[in-house]
Amino acid sequence: MLFGFVAAVVLAIVPPIVFLAIPAAGFFLFVVPIWSVGVVGLLFFGFLTFGRIPAAIGVALLAIAVALSPVGRATAALVGEIDKNMKEGARANEYLANKRKECATGYVPLKKPSVKHDLLVLENMNVCGDHNYDVPDTVAILTGMRVVEAGRYCFTSRKPEVRETIAERSDTCVGGRDSADVGITPKLVQRQVPVAPLRVDVCLRRRTLSDPPDDRTPAIVLRPVPFGGDCKVTEVIERTASGDVELGRLHYEAFNQRYYPDLAVPEGISRYNSLVVFLSEVLQQDLSDKALMKHAVEAKN
Repeated sequence: MLFGFVAAVVLAIVPPIVFLAIPAAGFFLFVVPIWSVGVVGLLFFGFLTFGRIPAAIGVALLAIAVALSPVGRATAALVGEIDKNMKEGARANEYLANKRKECATGYVPLKKPSVKHDLLVLENMNVCGDHNYDVPDTVAILTGMRVVEAGRYCFTSRKPEVRETIAERSDTCVGGRDSADVGITPKLVQRQVPVAPLRVDVCLRRRTLSDPPDDRTPAIVLRPVPFGGDCKVTEVIERTASGDVELGRLHYEAFNQRYYPDLAVPEGISRYNSLVVFLSEVLQQDLSDKALMKHAVEAKN
């Protein structure tokens, strides 16, 4: 009986102690209770198989003593937590897999607007990404459209204010938020090459509006649609005096960087920039940094 008890203690405790002495072994701490339980179980059934009943009883006594001790209860709690986390992880992975399958369906191919519009409305869109320069500024400069943001968000920061941006040629560009510099897009990861505000040959007139444009003001409207998972759904609306017309519903699956329908990513624009890719397709306009650079001017000292 004593032999079985001692053998179980040595094999269940000594190897984990030696293992945990290895640098960075703490990352694999969850293996220790699995090893100890496995060794005790193998010893118990091994002794029973070969008829060593007293030794098997010794192993069983150790197992009972450990199970009733604070260490045993803590181990049981740890095993239960690991099992819970594994099940939750499996459910989360299954949810994401199902959402990615759904993302590949349900989209609506994009139609051309009935007329060319002078107003673009972005409702609560994510304005962060790999693009270097502010999206409303870029669109205003390259298309000549009036761009209104009815709320915006970037990572965890949300700004509900309604902002208007217009690009116009003018000899003066002072006062308020007017500027000849294109803003920088916030990015979660630091850029490898620092980007400075871009001085351009137009004045960006920016102001805060008390309310978004009237629902009957002719415009192209982009708004996000809640979906779940890592799929971004953007609804494209043509707003007319007689009512709204859906031009399309575009999907972007972020994990695999796939667009539904399959949109051609313009040259000079990253596949990660879903908003810029969508706008390039909707407006049929080159919105790349290269196109924006044609409006750049040298800053005067």
